[in-house]
Amino acid sequence: MGSWFSKPKCTYKRGWSKSNACPPGFTTKESCGRWSSTISCSWNGNKGSGVPVSPLSYRTGSCTSDSKHPENGGTTPPSISCSGGDVEASSGFVACCNGASACTSSNTVGWAKRVTCANSSGDYVFDVSGPNDCASKQGGRSNNFPAQAWCKSANQGAYSCWLPYSMNADGKCFAYGDMQWNSATDTYGAKTKIGGSKILLNGADNFVQSTGAQVAPITSYNSGSIAGTSAGGFACVVGVGALFRKKQQKRSAGKASNVELKEGANAV
Repeated sequence: MGSWFSKPKCTYKRGWSKSNACPPGFTTKESCGRWSSTISCSWNGNKGSGVPVSPLSYRTGSCTSDSKHPENGGTTPPSISCSGGDVEASSGFVACCNGASACTSSNTVGWAKRVTCANSSGDYVFDVSGPNDCASKQGGRSNNFPAQAWCKSANQGAYSCWLPYSMNADGKCFAYGDMQWNSATDTYGAKTKIGGSKILLNGADNFVQSTGAQVAPITSYNSGSIAGTSAGGFACVVGVGALFRKKQQKRSAGKASNVELKEGANAV
């Protein structure tokens, strides 16, 4: 009678146990009854060095009145940070120009700092079953961390198991742990390997556009002082069936004297 009322033990597949059912960085969760066993993997929340896969926004700070690039001895622009709990994925400088279609050395009147911000609720860790899954994640694929199905040994084939991965600010993906795919291009022939230099998997596009080359020119400022410029931006939205669908995001903008921030090709 006592054994009938004792807590049922979960049944694991051959070669698996509670200690190895999930990869490092995950906790094995059990919910088992007398007639069924539900075993799952739960990420432990350690974000590592990746950026969250999420909608992005850009914030641009105030312009200087110095046409010399900050990295070449010019005035350092005022700092700008992400807002609303967003996290900074990357940062750089953009030219402040006098209303031309492109920034050149002759029409650049200053520089501003720009930060790329990612929503902190995005996925820092996700499952990758082969080289193409980095791009698939950018396309909006949801997470799936099945227990007793991750690649726990070397030389396992692509799409026969999964590994936890994270994403860099440039859109490339890297292994969250020591086990990784040994190729970024051999879609179905890739094998798992332990350790070594991180092999980066290609995304569908730059997740964070650090140069601004793919970002449309933002708000034009037509009055006030050059140092009065504040945030404005364009966002890339990751969604199912719409890789990097771009939509305008309304943000508060200050004014500046006939100065326009060009986030396109800044030939300065």
